[in-house]
Amino acid sequence: MTITKTPRFEKDLKQVQDHYLDYPYPLRNPDDDKKRIIRTNEGFLSNINHHIYNGKQDFKKGYRVLVAGGGTGDSTVWLAKQLMEYPKSEVVYIDFSKKSMDIAKKRAANHGITNITWIEDSILNIPRLKLGKFDYFNCCGVLHHLENPDLGIKILSDVMKEDAGGSIMVYAQYGRTGVYQMQELLRRTGKGIGNRQEKVISAWDVINSLPQTNWYKKGGDLMNGPFDDHELYDRFLHAQDRAYTIPQLYEFVENAGLNIVNFILPYSRASLNIESYFKDSSTKERIKSLPLREQQAICEIMGGNIITHEIYISKQKNTIADFSDLENVPFVFDTPNLCQQIMDVIDKGGNNVMNKYVAVQMKDSHKREMGINLAILPHTKSLFAHLKTGNKSFFEIFEAVRKDTGSKSSDQELWNEFMMNLNPLYSVGSLLLRNKLIKPFNGFLELSE
Repeated sequence: MTITKTPRFEKDLKQVQDHYLDYPYPLRNPDDDKKRIIRTNEGFLSNINHHIYNGKQDFKKGYRVLVAGGGTGDSTVWLAKQLMEYPKSEVVYIDFSKKSMDIAKKRAANHGITNITWIEDSILNIPRLKLGKFDYFNCCGVLHHLENPDLGIKILSDVMKEDAGGSIMVYAQYGRTGVYQMQELLRRTGKGIGNRQEKVISAWDVINSLPQTNWYKKGGDLMNGPFDDHELYDRFLHAQDRAYTIPQLYEFVENAGLNIVNFILPYSRASLNIESYFKDSSTKERIKSLPLREQQAICEIMGGNIITHEIYISKQKNTIADFSDLENVPFVFDTPNLCQQIMDVIDKGGNNVMNKYVAVQMKDSHKREMGINLAILPHTKSLFAHLKTGNKSFFEIFEAVRKDTGSKSSDQELWNEFMMNLNPLYSVGSLLLRNKLIKPFNGFLELSE
């Protein structure tokens, strides 16, 4: 369904709207969606359930999602495709670029998706649209382009149900240092150019002439991926663009009456963990005694490598599924064949790896490599054999491991051992939980084993 209204854009949004009419972002060819679907990490229902609903959401009771600033449709299509299994669900897409919305519509049609309501408008106009309340919202790469981001996130907060959550992506300050120097450079070299396409031509000339001493050139590896005219304009020539440090991010979210639940990307979690930087020392122990957000603020500056903050947020506190609830089912997420790989390491190493830490290299579904140091303990192989099924609670795994191995270990002893195995996986986002009463989501899409 499409809701057609006459958009009322604030004056400050006009330049931004014109930008996305000329350069829809990200650039997508709808025909590609006849062969594949782009999975967004934050949009997996299993990830949302784990982080925002203590693992207890079944998505069956008219679940409503708002995609605020849906662009060319990555998050919209992925969320809607999964929610097609739940007939009462609805995804509401809103964006002020008709060209972007048309691309997103074609992509959805190529997947046979019918549960999306399409709205061409600004997210700043949501209060007057009377859309009702939502269970979840997604707002990726939008708020930092508003003249008043605080107003934008407050508008989203106001349409959330009391037990609702969401995900946002905003730019991170330190990892984009070179980007902001490039924006200033291109403002200076582009003076007098009024045509958007001519600005792009001039920008390419400047970029291709950069010396190796240029700050962006030195840090260019932080900005990998396809680089086309659309990416160039969005990154360097945007009319409105701001970034957040960790302290500013917490203030931004909390001022809207919301709570930061977790950072979504494994890369960010590792980069914001003080254990990634210090060996055992008095300095490390002193930093670990500080509040978590202060530790993260220190890590952000130390690493200098975070270019976006992608976070889950919620109106409630303590919404992450609890490892101490033994009725929860642990399962591997987004890392195909991980359990089998670990079992193979144990079989190959035999006694040489027992009671030692072994480096395990793994790839997620997007071919990104991650490494963990895994403790190989007496019950590790049996644990991963049963974790591989993705449908046993901790209680059931305890019983199965004892049956396999003849172990007399108590639940507490097995629990202590398992946490040494599972915490490293959780730290890189490769392990999630769901309540035993919740069935696996979208078996054809969820990338467990």
